[in-house]
Amino acid sequence: MSSSQDDDRVKSVRYEKDKGYLELDKTFPDEKYLWNEDFAPTPVEKRRWGSWTFFGIWFGMAIEVESWALVAVGYSFGLNWFWSVMSVIIGNLIVLVPMIIQSHGGARYGVPETPLTRSRWGIYGNWIPSIIRGVIGAGWWGIDTWIIAECVGAIYLISTNGLSTLYSAATSTSSTAGPWVIASVVPTLFWATFLFTIAVRLIILYYSPPKGGQRTLQIISWTVPFIGFLGFGILFFSIMSVTNWQWTTILNIQTTATGATFWYALIGLINANVAFWATMAISMPDFTRYAKSQFSQTVGQLPLPLLMGGIGALALVTTGASIVKFGTPIWDPVLLSALVIASQPLAYLTLILLLLGVIVVNIFADTIGPGYDFSNIYPKRITWFMGVIIVVVIAALLQAWSYYASAQSYVESWLLTYGAILGGVEGVIVFDYAVLRRFKFEIYDLFYHKGRFRYLRGINPAAVIAFAVSMLLVFPPSTYLPASWVSGLPLSNGYGGTQYSMLFPGQDWVFQNAWISAILISGLIYVVLMAGWVIPKYQPELKGSLATGYIADDTATTFGVVRSGSVTNKKEIKPTSSDEGS
Repeated sequence: MSSSQDDDRVKSVRYEKDKGYLELDKTFPDEKYLWNEDFAPTPVEKRRWGSWTFFGIWFGMAIEVESWALVAVGYSFGLNWFWSVMSVIIGNLIVLVPMIIQSHGGARYGVPETPLTRSRWGIYGNWIPSIIRGVIGAGWWGIDTWIIAECVGAIYLISTNGLSTLYSAATSTSSTAGPWVIASVVPTLFWATFLFTIAVRLIILYYSPPKGGQRTLQIISWTVPFIGFLGFGILFFSIMSVTNWQWTTILNIQTTATGATFWYALIGLINANVAFWATMAISMPDFTRYAKSQFSQTVGQLPLPLLMGGIGALALVTTGASIVKFGTPIWDPVLLSALVIASQPLAYLTLILLLLGVIVVNIFADTIGPGYDFSNIYPKRITWFMGVIIVVVIAALLQAWSYYASAQSYVESWLLTYGAILGGVEGVIVFDYAVLRRFKFEIYDLFYHKGRFRYLRGINPAAVIAFAVSMLLVFPPSTYLPASWVSGLPLSNGYGGTQYSMLFPGQDWVFQNAWISAILISGLIYVVLMAGWVIPKYQPELKGSLATGYIADDTATTFGVVRSGSVTNKKEIKPTSSDEGS
């Protein structure tokens, strides 16, 4: 790299030490595969999101139907309320660590996740995690849309005195009391609503583009979540009244899983809770790019385990009451609301509030990030909103709502499966940024095709190898190979109801520990490959070690890092009035 290029790299960046972020003064209009206005670093005057905004986002995403259902299924796996709540709190404490690390990059560099990930996977290699995250987000998009249509269907059945039909469908021996019941009772209305709500959300998103600071979404984050919490409160009060507030009966529901089956279920639910927010652990830079400081985004996100623990406790008591009332756990709050809330106005209000909560999480968790992911494939031609359109199309093709039909498929087939895949991706992302680079790299090179993140023809081979090996070690071969190919391999004990053919003894436990196994395996392999091969060969400008981290001289200049007994020159951004935003 020429010295003039190094000078340009330093001069084009300004660093604000107090707030912990940089601003890039240069644009790259000729980089058609790497640059568009949606990916451009957020200007300082538009970094206005404070702690309350981030808290509001998480409140809205935690207090919604899918998170309620995730905790409530604990009964279906043989765990009592205590162990179900513990799985929520432990899982969310774990996922908060990579989330804060990844969020730091968005706030510091002002860029969404897709450009940020180029520093780890390469300027073209980041297509791999982008497509993975985008497809998973599209899966959730479909599940969200299903629940929205379910709410509308429930409102229709209440208004047309159709609850007796719904009750019969929910309690019959041939039907599962879950999310499929309402769709089976009013299929025409259900699918019409399904399509209509897609159009409405696309209109909202069209008028909230990234380059405008997404002010519309910021306003939504301040209002809807706190209103939506009321819906779960009404449901809780209604079911407890119907069951005469039998706290003792509910809290004495016993853990039925024992021995290895208990630990298998607990480990699975902990990892399911991690996986539940694993997409956001990658995506948070899409929001923290608007943070007014590192402090604001960090403080706003720290309450996540408490929020999830709180909604989890409420969900478990409510679902426990459904066992008392119906003899079986009804973990779908939409169905349960329709069945137990006697007052029609209160039932309407509850279902509308649940619907609004799903819309919030749909936009923030399952639309914004995946939209960036698909835009990243060809930024010059695919805008963020066009990426959103791609998300909708993939959601229709994937039909991930089928996994939401039962507790078993929701956890084992959906959450643990994609959680393991994202764990492999996040091992590269987290270990690179926190362990190798110590939160410092060259923002200039995120948009320059001949820069330091070109690696091997635009792809970081260490990232690809670490991810691939972790997937082979985590996923039992029977999950991706024909049965005839794995017939001679040892079988698992089938603690979760499924027997796997294994590459090595205990691989079923490795898979049940899905996200945690994958992030540790991929991260450790990645660090070894980077330190021993990729950095010396493809990034010789970086100096340092695993003990101190790796940093180039010009990057040290930007951040004012001490070298050779002196502090190098740096530029700082002058604080502006916009820094006082909420």
